Amino acid sequence: MTPARRLALLPLVALGAGCTEMLPTAESDDLVRGGIAVEVRLPASDFLDRVRVYGGYGRASELGGGFIAHRFGAGADPAADPGLEAATLLRFGRYPSVVTVNDTTGTSRPDSSLTFLSARIVARFDTLGSVHSGPVAIRADATTEAWDGVSATWDHAVDTLLNQVPWSQPGGGALQEMGEWVWDPEAGDSLIIELDSARVAAWSDTADLTRGVRLSTEAPGVRLQLRSALMWIETMPSLNPDTLIQVLAGTDAITFIYDPVPTAPENGMRIGGAPAWRTVLDLDIPPALDGPPALCAQLGCPLELSEDHISYAALRLTTQAERAAFAPSDTISIDLRMVMVPSVLPKSPLGPSLSGIAGVILSPEWFAPPGGHVVEVPVTGLVQDLLRGETADGDPVSTTVALLSTFEPLSIEYASFEGIGATPGGPARPGEPELRLILNYVRGR
Repeated sequence: MTPARRLALLPLVALGAGCTEMLPTAESDDLVRGGIAVEVRLPASDFLDRVRVYGGYGRASELGGGFIAHRFGAGADPAADPGLEAATLLRFGRYPSVVTVNDTTGTSRPDSSLTFLSARIVARFDTLGSVHSGPVAIRADATTEAWDGVSATWDHAVDTLLNQVPWSQPGGGALQEMGEWVWDPEAGDSLIIELDSARVAAWSDTADLTRGVRLSTEAPGVRLQLRSALMWIETMPSLNPDTLIQVLAGTDAITFIYDPVPTAPENGMRIGGAPAWRTVLDLDIPPALDGPPALCAQLGCPLELSEDHISYAALRLTTQAERAAFAPSDTISIDLRMVMVPSVLPKSPLGPSLSGIAGVILSPEWFAPPGGHVVEVPVTGLVQDLLRGETADGDPVSTTVALLSTFEPLSIEYASFEGIGATPGGPARPGEPELRLILNYVRGR
């Protein structure tokens, strides 16, 4: 690192002792504490050593819901870009063994001799998070191959570190057709799927890992978000056979499988998704400045850059238009955290949030074609700590930080940003990250 770096872009914001003008890009006059105030923007080559993108954080099953899609976001050439295919897998838990009923005399008593009859699955969709043009036909098929409710993917029924079991055919293996039902968003958020007594009996064996149902659609251009699913069983108690009661079987597993699975971007940055992506930045903040000329004329250069000079700092990122299949359709919240042990990435523990509880809120419109929207991630405290060499409390700091979703995983959707040039020190890419600084100096320091 050279002792001073010439900045690629250094627009002078305010120059002169006792300046009190409000900065046009600042929220308040507090950023200008008197003396000489300047805004500088460091190009990526002046503060970034490396950018890395890691995937695989969390699993789709951790969302607690599912997705159903067919040819969603397909390109102009379906053969080259067929769009997103997604199906939800459900498995229901142990049936209740005892219920309290009124016997033929009207006395309330526990009954453990139950006859399970028919049932219905109540699937609830997110009407705002789903993309459709009207009623959608939903197909239900029973699974026939053992699958893991935590790790199942489009290609694998079981996909753990020590055990990979592929489906006999991608997307859920061999299936038994159950039927087709229509969800009409205008009628409500729920879809009712009827089950006969044979299916109810077949699913009563909790040791049978083949049991379950796959929900899918053949309606092109559709992507539905499933919030929850429950199974209500019609039951005949032995103490009062003339009465039918409804008992609940909770959801033992709910996940979704999808294709294609995104690959890591070559030069871009990515945050979010399920499993989630993180972007890791290796920072190298310069200790001195060599410009702009107006600042050098006033205070001389090279000019020390310390934590006391930082009024505001922000990482400026430029959005990329993502393929429609994974483009954000709702707001996304991102966070910034220190990577505490970079040598063990991608599994390094992270420090506390540097973006607050809510994180930095991103609008889905910013990722629509053609992209190019500039997002600021405030990093004032981080830059001050890096220049100080420790936190304000005296704790160690890391020059490696991670950009990630505030909650991981949060959605199948992810946010994409422009990265840096493929060759370190090579030509800059349009929209490369910048570090925006608002600095304050007084004469003599």
